Order: sequence, then structure tokens, then C-alpha cells
Amino acid sequence: MTMKKRTFVATALAAALMSAGLGTAQAQQTFKLTIASSHPTSLPWVGLMSTLFVPEVNKRVEALGKGYKIEWKESYGGQLYKMNATLASVGSGIADIGWVFANLEAAKMPLTQFATVTPFATGDIRMLLQVANEMNEKVPALKAEWDKNNVVFLGASGVDTYHLFTKMPINTYADLAGKKISAPGAVGVWLRGSGAVPVDGSLTSYYTDIQTGVSEGTISIATGILPNKIYEVAPYVTTADIGALYNGGMAINKDSMAALPPDVQKIIKDVGLEYSRVLGDTLAQRYEAALKAIGEQGAKQAVPVKIAPMAPGEREKWARSMPNIAADWVKANASRGPAAQIIKTYMEELRKRGAKPVRDWDKDL
Repeated sequence: MTMKKRTFVATALAAALMSAGLGTAQAQQTFKLTIASSHPTSLPWVGLMSTLFVPEVNKRVEALGKGYKIEWKESYGGQLYKMNATLASVGSGIADIGWVFANLEAAKMPLTQFATVTPFATGDIRMLLQVANEMNEKVPALKAEWDKNNVVFLGASGVDTYHLFTKMPINTYADLAGKKISAPGAVGVWLRGSGAVPVDGSLTSYYTDIQTGVSEGTISIATGILPNKIYEVAPYVTTADIGALYNGGMAINKDSMAALPPDVQKIIKDVGLEYSRVLGDTLAQRYEAALKAIGEQGAKQAVPVKIAPMAPGEREKWARSMPNIAADWVKANASRGPAAQIIKTYMEELRKRGAKPVRDWDKDL
């Protein structure tokens, strides 16, 4: 990382005042920061980096009245790095601030994966992000995972609740047996015990995989299914409400943060949490709109979209028939930190806010 990314650039006026021994209180000081993402701004957790985070930081920095200014370079959509290098790219200073896809960083951030092994806990994305933000601030082991990778956590991101999108109706848990279901690795574990066969993939591959028979459907999110038109090949939507998912968040390079004045550092952290709060509201709104649009647009196709909940009691059967993936995760990560306590804290914080998990993963450890 170059020095210009680590330190602020003083204007000629500031330099003159300093040489004259007059101080820099009223001199303009410009801080150069690069903000980036592996994903495009069409995704809300990236779009808000540009439409909310950057202008809000500028507004608050200007309001300090100290002559500070931030000169931003914005690089989204994988211009600087791809989705498998988000943590390293911010940690090494390729970007000063970036979105970190923590779900793809299990080797470097094993304890941060707690939400992936506790499905059916809550479909409320606002609540989920509140809890994730609080845990990243108050649980030392989680904070340490960001710190040891040379980044400072700013605000959590996530996605709306997961449902089933398939070529045939899935009314009961037993209907999953023998089906090939597309899902990325972290989500594929939710099929353990069902008899379904997980097929690794992503939103960019699901349409073709289902169309060609590589899989027969997917566990996914409505806000991702809609723009990729996957409902055209998977017209049966089973609202299983498997849960919203915490997937990472915005972070800033530690050295870049340290080069900023304390009051600017505070603004960066405060706006990071504001970004997360607005993201929760945005995701909740987009989820409802996406599910409605899938139904409306899919009504005109050869096999019309049908949206229906799983039969009564079948979500519960799914959750309780699943092997204890939380306990397996705790055992695998016991040497890396307080894994069991992290699961317990997470579940307790959700229940404090009114969540009613289908399965109490913390009671089964």
C-alpha cells in the first residue's frame, strides 16, 4: 500500500501555515480514500456505499468546520478485486474501505460464520443486522477476527430470508428427498438430513443449471431470483422462511483509519452503523416488492409461478430433522475461540428482540 493511502495530503495553504508556525486549524486538509466492492451497485449493500455512506461522511466531515475534506475514489463491481479476495484487498490496502464478503472467508474468519449454522432463527433482516452489529462490537473474539486481518469493522450486511425455488412443487419436507438443489456451500448444509443433493452454485449459474437439469431448483433469496429471472425455470416458490443471513459488512483498513483525525474516525464508524440500519430497511422493502414482482411477472409464462408456504408443520419438521449443524460447527471451531458462547449470545440476542426460532440451536450444544 502506498504512503498516499496512509496519510492525508495537506494543501499548499496548510503547508505554508505550518512552516510559519501558525498551526493548521483553519487550513484545508484533504484525505484520499478509495472505497470499493467486488459486487455491483445494483446490490443494495453495495449501492448504499455510494449513495449513503460517501455523501453522509462528506456532510458530517464538513460540518466539523475544521477544513477537512475527503477525496474519494469509488471502484465497485470488481474493478479492483473479486469476491474471493474482499478481506485481503481491504486488509492490504488495495482499497481503504470495502465490502467484505465474510461468508467466503471461513478460513480467516471462522467464528464470524455463526449465522450460517443457525437457520430458521429469524427472517427479520433488520433484527439480524442489529444483533450482528452489536456482537461485532461487544464480543472480543469476533472483533479480533477483523483486527488480525488489519481491518476495522464498520457495519453489518446481510440478505433477506431464504426460500425454495423449484421446477416442481415442494409441499412437505419429505418432498425434498432425492431432489438436486442448487446452493452455495454455506447454505448447502441446510439440506443435510433431507435426502436432497446440494449442488454448488451461485445466482449467476442457477438459471442455466436448472434449465439444463444440473439441478432441480435452488435455496435462494427473492431479491436475487427476480433480477436473474430464475423463476422462469423454477416457477414453484415455497416460502419456507429458512432465515435471513448475515454475510459480512463494510470495513476500513486499520492503517487508513489510524491516519485520520479522531473526530473523522468517529464519523466513519457512526456512518458505518447508519449504512447497516438503512440497509436493513432497504432489504425488507425490496424483499416484499421482489416476491410480489416474481408472482406478477411469472403469471404470464407457460408454467405460471405459484407462490405458497410449506404445508403446516413442515418448516418445523425440516428444522428439527436437520443434524445439529450448530453443535458440529462449535466442535470444529472450539480451538479457535468461544464458539459455543457465540451461538448462545446470538440466539439470546434474537430472542430478546422478539424472535421465535423454530429450533433453539443454543440449547442443543
